[in-house]
Amino acid sequence: MFFDDDQMIALHGGENPAIQQRAVVPPIYMNSLHVFPNMASYLGVDVEKEYIYGRVSNPTVHLLEEKLAALERGTRGLVFSSGMAALTTAIHACCKAGDHIICLYNCYGPTVEFLKDICIPKLNMQVTFVEATAEAVIAAIRPETTLVLLESPTSLVLEVIDIQAITKVTKARGIRTYIDNTYCTPLYQKPLTLGIDIVMHTLSKYLGGHSDVIGGALVCQDEQLGRDLARCREFYGGIIGPMEGWLVLRGLRSLSVRLAQHQQVAMQVAEFLEAHPRVARVHYPGLPSHPQHAIAQAQQAGSCGLLSFEIDGTKEDALRVCDALRVFQIGVSWGGFESLVVMPMYKKTAEQAAQCGTGQQLIRIHCGLEGVDVLIQDLRQALAVLD
Repeated sequence: MFFDDDQMIALHGGENPAIQQRAVVPPIYMNSLHVFPNMASYLGVDVEKEYIYGRVSNPTVHLLEEKLAALERGTRGLVFSSGMAALTTAIHACCKAGDHIICLYNCYGPTVEFLKDICIPKLNMQVTFVEATAEAVIAAIRPETTLVLLESPTSLVLEVIDIQAITKVTKARGIRTYIDNTYCTPLYQKPLTLGIDIVMHTLSKYLGGHSDVIGGALVCQDEQLGRDLARCREFYGGIIGPMEGWLVLRGLRSLSVRLAQHQQVAMQVAEFLEAHPRVARVHYPGLPSHPQHAIAQAQQAGSCGLLSFEIDGTKEDALRVCDALRVFQIGVSWGGFESLVVMPMYKKTAEQAAQCGTGQQLIRIHCGLEGVDVLIQDLRQALAVLD
């Protein structure tokens, strides 16, 4: 049973209590294999439609895949043991030795590292890194370009890229596009409807929502591409486990209310920071002052709880601010219930930070569910160390 409404998909899509012993929550199928009534049924199994072995498919995992595909308006969803497992599968399914890949400077750090450390030296692929603008991406296209890796908004300085401006060109040239949609989730952005070929999610963030699961997902509309991605996952063994898949199913049920709260709090926090005398710049797509605010308004239904800001000071000053925070905890990742803070540019050179459009004193925060008054008060007292 599937629906057109996102909330109904997240809550009830694909579920049937009548075959679940009338349980309102789908069961966790913790088996590693499936048995058959006779040898003929085993020999004739269609792995695209039936279950045989946990490395290929699992009923709990499949339910999650169906929900994610429906939420993204795709035809095929695949979930993985991590976001990096999803990314590397997409690259291997789309590219071969000699192919050219375009990637944003500000894409997820391990993505950039995988391209530099594995794809270029060991797989003989060519990679061009560009600024997060449609013009820069289009200008980097070569005859041998086969894949464009995007992220919008980016997760450091929250740049927003005009997706359709890129896909109009890539579609005409037969180039596949991939986008990390973790920031917006399927509720706030649907890249497949904007011409993207592969949408990726890190399930550890908002879709899981409780900081207790690691996972990744890919969704596409092209059926052959879906089969290619599934075949690569089967070979590499990167499928998510049924327990982890069930945890993400749980997270989907509260996704809409959590996102609304994250967005409401982050917007007020961003406005507070923008008005603070010791803050030089705030990066948040929801702010009218954001350079790509108009693009965000056109292609996103909302923003989430992640934002960054630059203090009026040095990176050592920013370090003092972070250490003075009491509610915001120091830790990587984001998208859970808790508020977090990191300094992603602290170990970078000034030139490397500038290439990403920021400075070494950049502070990234995730606004959790503790409440806006609590978070603003925490930031206020932490920024006071600069007085």
